Amino acid sequence: MIFYFSGTGNSKAIAEEIANYIGTEAVDIIAADINQIHLENEEYVGFTFPVYAWAAPEVMLQFAEKIKVSETAFTFAVCTFSNVAGMALQHFSEIIPLKSGYGIVMPDNYPITDHIIDTKESSMVKLEEARKRLDQVKEKIAKKEEEFDVKMGEDAKTRTYEMAPVFNREWRKTAAYHVSDECIGCGLCERKCPAKAIEIQDGKPVWIKEDCYLCMACLNYCPVEAIDYGKYSKGRFRYFFKGFSKENY
Repeated sequence: MIFYFSGTGNSKAIAEEIANYIGTEAVDIIAADINQIHLENEEYVGFTFPVYAWAAPEVMLQFAEKIKVSETAFTFAVCTFSNVAGMALQHFSEIIPLKSGYGIVMPDNYPITDHIIDTKESSMVKLEEARKRLDQVKEKIAKKEEEFDVKMGEDAKTRTYEMAPVFNREWRKTAAYHVSDECIGCGLCERKCPAKAIEIQDGKPVWIKEDCYLCMACLNYCPVEAIDYGKYSKGRFRYFFKGFSKENY
């Protein structure tokens, strides 16, 4: 069984591809009933997630703390990121000891900083490379190869163990979201929000929680680009991934 958290589709697609290859199930942790998860007889137990501030998303860490995995299962994690992963896999392995872990570079879905990470053109290049990388990772997992292969970057330990807690405590605020007059009130943002932080009120999205996962699902899935965050996202390239076997976005 493979558990995944995914804001805009990268980790979901990878989880489903690996699950299909090794003959198991991919499970969205947001929709999962923790009381119905029984892993005693699972041959593979995997986790797929995006890297947020050099660590696994807090919601994935909290999920991992609640489940029990057999010592005989082959445990692995695959993280997705646009640049580097820090020590995200090692940090996650402190909760559930991993026997292998891999990183796959995918297009960036964060058009909210003062610099541009990806464009449509660079995203296509990344996806071509990610497809090849994923084929290699699937084979290694199927063979139960025990290794860790991920680009950690500079100052990985400091970034993961010091900066990730700051991200979770201070940076995941919803107050910076704002909606333009282009909003058509379709409600897609409300349906896509894994944190259940959005409500449609009087035909417009309203953030009803102080914090969210900052996964950028609402911003990237909006069909008319009416949602922005802070002052940098306006007019920036929006990205979500439908899967390797479909039109990418």
